[in-house]
Amino acid sequence: MFYRSSIIFFILLFSKLAIAHQFQKNHININHPHIKFVTSSDSAAGYMKIVNMGFETDRLLKVLTNFADTELIDSQINNGTVITEKVDFIEIPPQKAKPLKPGTHHIIFSNFSIEFIEGISLEGYLIFEKAGEIRVLFEIENQKSVNDHTEH
Repeated sequence: MFYRSSIIFFILLFSKLAIAHQFQKNHININHPHIKFVTSSDSAAGYMKIVNMGFETDRLLKVLTNFADTELIDSQINNGTVITEKVDFIEIPPQKAKPLKPGTHHIIFSNFSIEFIEGISLEGYLIFEKAGEIRVLFEIENQKSVNDHTEH
């Protein structure tokens, strides 16, 4: 009995991870879209890896959700200080992977209409210049502190 329930648990766990962490449309593949939040903060950061398998540059133009406002950001960490700048798009070069992570391009979520709870998934849409709209599920992950700019 224990053996069978363990197998079912791992099948469900890994099938959820396989489904929830990768999305694809045409030449664009989205890997592990997730949002890191700090309980005491009024914003959160969105990270993922975007792979352009096509032969032309594409651009991420915006992110749409019904749970928060979003902005595309470019950030730099200089001498321990984070400098952020809003950008109109994020270029995804052909035949390359573009990571959205701390210290570079990522998404800022603000003005939440719901409470972020670690472990839940929230629907969003990434809008690309050429690939169009891609539906994703952002997994919610807790961040240790506002100053934690690391990524797994």
